[in-house]
Order: sequence, then structure tokens, then C-alpha cells
Amino acid sequence: MDENTNPFPVVAYYESSLFCDREDETNALIRNINNGINTTLISIRRMGKTGIIYHLFDQLNEKKNTKCLYVDLYASQNLKDFTEQIAQTILKTFPEKINAGKRFLKLLKSFSPVISFDPLNGQPEIHFEYSQPKQYEHSLAGLFDFLENQEQNIVFAMDEFQQISNYPESNTEALLRSMFQPLKNIHFIFSGSSKHIMNELFNNSKRPFFASTQMLGLSNIPKEKYLPFIQQKMEEKKRFINAEALEFIAEWSRLHTYYTQALCNRIYAEKAKNIDVNAVKQACNNILKDQEAAFFQYRNLLTSIQWQFLKAIAKEEKVFQPNSANFIQKHKLGSQANAQRAIKSLTDKEMIYQMQNDDKSYYSVYDCFFSRWLERL
Repeated sequence: MDENTNPFPVVAYYESSLFCDREDETNALIRNINNGINTTLISIRRMGKTGIIYHLFDQLNEKKNTKCLYVDLYASQNLKDFTEQIAQTILKTFPEKINAGKRFLKLLKSFSPVISFDPLNGQPEIHFEYSQPKQYEHSLAGLFDFLENQEQNIVFAMDEFQQISNYPESNTEALLRSMFQPLKNIHFIFSGSSKHIMNELFNNSKRPFFASTQMLGLSNIPKEKYLPFIQQKMEEKKRFINAEALEFIAEWSRLHTYYTQALCNRIYAEKAKNIDVNAVKQACNNILKDQEAAFFQYRNLLTSIQWQFLKAIAKEEKVFQPNSANFIQKHKLGSQANAQRAIKSLTDKEMIYQMQNDDKSYYSVYDCFFSRWLERL
């Protein structure tokens, strides 16, 4: 790590020394791979799914007999997009300068794609223009057959996998399941941030992917792991943070990985050598001030009752019974029917999320920083 590098990255995975904990989850992924079991990895957004996948890859890449691939399906809209993204991922992983890359490029050209290169990053962009859906299926089967026949083990992580449920092709799930099921050399990690849809895909006995993977949930990193990590990384950079400041970080960011990292990143960036709770609170204020214009824009996207409902949930932090008369009356939210509509709309817009706590579920505002800003209104 460069001496000028902020030790709390927020936009990408850097290296294992800047990665906190997730030992149990990483070991579970490795165990599944070693035993030929595919994994479904689920968490809400910004909890660190992509980070743990790349952390896993870091460890697996030390083995010469393993090749790791990652694709983010969040922007994909149909089977065409899916096929193109898989092809681009393979092309980046097996460049033309190696023998496997030469073989893949020869295979790829047999599918008659249009290959171009992004002018900004030089990455290959592949487009298929087929008139029949069966042609995409044929190309996709060829792509996975190429991977299956590599001499190395293949670990393929597909992030935001729930997107396939939105594809207009009605047979997508069955098609992919039939392609994946016979593969012995490819180990899949299906990652997703929509718990409801991912559970429906993999746990509904009427769906093709039912009982085809082992489920693995990702939640908050425990405080007893995270706070010593923060302290250690600060001290390695000759910054010293006291216990009260660490506790405030944990409480204010709710130990939601992205927001904890972003807050620590800001604290470090403000260059205080001795960090107390007042320095942390100032960093919190600065974060909210920087994002205030965006937060105000959210208000224009919501109805009055949705906005009031969102503020109410933020002020409570966790709401176990959002339809209850007590909650509605306390925050002057109108009728239970209004509350029900607001819950559905805000959940659909991913402004709030539902989380299980022991045997009860509760609602919280998705964006922790936005929630903290709403508390002040």
C-alpha cells in the first residue's frame, strides 16, 4: 500500500490488508468451492458483497489452478445484455496474448460479434445482433462450454443476479439452470441485494434454481472486530483515535460497511493527528453538508405522505410496526391505508428496507447518511 493511500477505501477493493474481518464468510465460500457447491450470497446494498468476492479472489488467485471471473448484472435488461457481459468478462480474463485467449477469440468470432474498445479505458466491448433468441442461447452455451473445458478451476461470481428475474424472456431462469447444472469445472457465486427476489429465485420450490445452492447472508461486521481494525489502520498512518470517538463511529454509521468506511475515510482525509469525538462529529457534519443538495432532491421525487413517512422511520431508526396506530398517530401520518401505500412505494424505490431481527422484522431508511440528515429535520 502506498504511504499516501487512504486506508479506508470506499469505491473499490484494494488489498487484503485494508479488508476487515469476514473470515467466517470467506471460509464458507472457500469450503463451498472446494466441495463443488454453488453459493447464493445475499445482503442489502453497500454491506460489502463485492468486497468479499474480490477478497476471496485475492486468496484464490494465489493458486495457479484457479481462474476467477466477476460480472455485475445490475444494468442488464435482457438475455442479450447477459450474453454480451459474459463474453466481455471472459475476454478480459483470457486476453489474446495467452493461448486460452487465442482459443476464446477464435470461438468468439464464430458467433459473429461486433467487437469494439472503450475509448476511455480500452476495455473490449462485445455486441451480438441476432434476430432469433435461440442464437443468444447458442452463444451463451458456447461461452460456458469454453470455461468448462479450461484446465484451471473456474470461480464465476455474478453480482446482482436478481436482475434475471426482470428479463423479458420468460424462460431465462430455466435456460440458465439447464446450462449451469451439468458444469463440473465452474463454481458459481450468485450475489444479490434484493433479499425477497433472491429468496424467491433460490428457495421457491416452483422455480428452476430451487435448492441448487447454499445460502450465505452478509450482515454487519461485529463491533469487536471493526473498531480495533479502524484503530489499527489509523495508528499505522500515525493517527491516534480514542475509544469514545470509535464508539461514536460505530453508533452513527450503524456499522453498515459502506457508511462506516466512508466516515472513516472522511475522518482520515481531514488530517487530524489526534482524533476525538468532536473531530468525528465534525466529519459527520461535513458529510451531511456535502450531500444536502442531493437529499433535498429526494423530496421532489416523493409525495408528501411518503416524505413524512420516511422522516418518521429515520427518527425512530427501526420501526417494527409501521402500520400501528401508535406510530401513525405519533408522526401524524394519516390513515393505515396511507401508511401501507407509503411502505410499498418507499420499499420499491429502495428508500427503505426490511430487515429481520431475531423473530421480528423492522424497517429502516436505506441510506444511513440520508437517515441521519432526516433525523435533524
